[in-house]
Parts: sequence; structure tokens; C-alpha cells
Amino acid sequence: MRREATVELIRKVLKDDYLHLAVQDYELRENVVEGGPSQVTVRLKTGRDGTVETIQGEGVGSIDALYHGLMDHYAREFESLQTIQFTGFSVKGKMDTSRDRKGLDAVAAVAMTVQNSDGRTFEFEESGRSLVSAGLCVVVQAVEYFVNSERAFITVYRALVDARERGRADLLATYTNQLAELVNTTSYTKVIERIKATEHLR
Repeated sequence: MRREATVELIRKVLKDDYLHLAVQDYELRENVVEGGPSQVTVRLKTGRDGTVETIQGEGVGSIDALYHGLMDHYAREFESLQTIQFTGFSVKGKMDTSRDRKGLDAVAAVAMTVQNSDGRTFEFEESGRSLVSAGLCVVVQAVEYFVNSERAFITVYRALVDARERGRADLLATYTNQLAELVNTTSYTKVIERIKATEHLR
């Protein structure tokens, strides 16, 4: 997918309202001997003002646990998150980056593939010397993309409705083209229904 062009559009639409998510630190608990679910607590920096949100999740391994935690935290507000599915995961060690030539401190590139409701795939990648950290960061990167895509879609959709009501034909083509780009991310059917219901209540 041409995700770079979509990200550029999202940033243009949202401007200072773009939601930046970055892992600050995390705690992971796994009972290797007895098994059972993994528990992860991740502190996320959100935005440029340094706001920190704590995400807690439980699942099979750190990545699954964080995914469930992020869904619990964001999916109620951003319904399009419920339409995506993680379909691929890979780890590649960049052994030539090792500092001591033993290889254990080499950078690991973690790639994750996400499929949307139309079967389109998106790949996200993070690298780091900590495999767990890189894995957590790539999940956050994916969620950041889909959350901001939905927020941009809502912004443009409302602008399009407003332009139509005001007879601003000069703006209709611009907003229509922007929506056409954003709908490539995933389905916004429920999002549109929610917007219409909210506007009707007003």
C-alpha cells in the first residue's frame, strides 16, 4: 500500500492534532515455568506536550498482551481498529550491527503485517537492540497509524458535509479526493453511522 502518501495526507489534515504515540518504558511479567498469560504495562507518550498514558494488557506473549491493552484503550473510541487483523510477524537480526562481535547485542528488525477489512495489507517495522522493545513499538506504530487515519477521515468527512451544505463546489472535489485516499486504510461504515447519529441528535 502507498502508506507514505496517506500518512502525509493525515498529517496535513490533522496538523497539530496528530496523535503521536511513543513507548517510554514497560514492565513485562511472564511465568515461564507454569505458563499462563503474559502481563504487560506500557507507558506511552502521547503528543508533544509530554502527556503519558498507561496501557495494561494480557495475552499470549508481550506483543499480544499490548495489542489487547491498546484495543481496550482505543477501540471504543476508534471503531475502525476492530476491522483490522495482524496477519504477519517476522524478526531479522542485523548481525553486522553488533558492537562486541558476539552478536547478542545486534539490532533486531521487527516487521508486522496488518490486513484491513478489504484485504489490503500494510507493513510496519521497528528496529532496536531490545527485541521486546522493538516488538512493542511496532504494535504501537500500527495503532497510531489507524487511529490517526480514522481521525483524519472524520475531519474530512465533516468538512465535506459542511461544504456541500454551504454550496462550496470549489471544496467538494478536494475533500472527495482526500476521502478516497483515506478509505484505502480500512472500512469507516460504522464511523459514518456514528457521525450521522450524532449530528441527528443535535
